[in-house]
Amino acid sequence: MTSLLASFAVLALVGGVVALDGTSVGQVMLSRPLVAGTLGGLLVGAPAQGAMAGVVLEALHLAVLPVGAARYPEGGPAALVAGAFYAASDPGTDHGPGVYGGLLLVTVFALAWEWVGAASVEWMRRFNVRFAGVPRPEDADPAAVARRHGTAIALDYARGAGVTLGGALALWALLRAVPLDDFPEDWARWVVGASVAAGTASALRLFGRSHYPLFLGGAALAALLAWLR
Repeated sequence: MTSLLASFAVLALVGGVVALDGTSVGQVMLSRPLVAGTLGGLLVGAPAQGAMAGVVLEALHLAVLPVGAARYPEGGPAALVAGAFYAASDPGTDHGPGVYGGLLLVTVFALAWEWVGAASVEWMRRFNVRFAGVPRPEDADPAAVARRHGTAIALDYARGAGVTLGGALALWALLRAVPLDDFPEDWARWVVGASVAAGTASALRLFGRSHYPLFLGGAALAALLAWLR
């Protein structure tokens, strides 16, 4: 129990950092699902399995651009939780869920939990409008403004940690409640594969027709490498 609680605490602490990276601080790509999922797997000693969950979520997140005041699903904390739990579930062994059954479950959960994160981001923005603003900019004390901005950043960290912890608890309960031993692996593999293909295709419009040859070349090279392995 102590080890489980410690794992949840570590996930929450790292989740706060991942959430900050989304827009508030850094933006060094820690919040991208691929990176966050890999980081979640790394926390439990299996980064490759975490990256597998991250790849699927990244493909479904490619067309999401966190800019301006747009409402968008928050992928980082959800991917961190999904990567950690998928890696910790020891997929593909006799005592763990199947590779694709477990992957499909954590993916569906992460996609739903991303909107929980989105709702918390919207709440935080509304709070910041009232808290961080000043009546007249010319009367603002620079030190007071800096403190308000620092408080807003700390609030975003706490929000991200809370979203991550809530997601970890919810996914832990879900994995205990849903039996995956007899899950149809072939069906799950096709669903995951089709989802990745559809998510990737939906992002092509962001790059323009002139870049299609580069995309097709990269896809062909990736397929060749996968086949050679």
